[in-house]
Amino acid sequence: MALTNRKKKERPVVEQIADTSRKIVKEDILNTIDFSDLKTSDSKKRKTIKIDPEIKSLIEIFSDFDGTKEYITLKNMAEFYYKKNYDERAQRIIANIQNSKFIN
Repeated sequence: MALTNRKKKERPVVEQIADTSRKIVKEDILNTIDFSDLKTSDSKKRKTIKIDPEIKSLIEIFSDFDGTKEYITLKNMAEFYYKKNYDERAQRIIANIQNSKFIN
């Protein structure tokens, strides 16, 4: 039996080490939703939300009680739900999805 001359393969050499420091980019700035800065659309562009009549009645009562329009009451409800029910990570994910839909 003859022995074969097995040479070790040369390992790849890293010429440049990657910079792993975090850089602030435009997307990092858009990590939250600023509810006070949301645009108010024309009534033609507003979408219909399918809800139960009891919930619709509550929204009407809330908006009448506050003296605001129903879509503003819903915006305030969305802001409250966003801030109180989600942690920072979930808020960033939601903000990224929202911003990708409306800021492109």
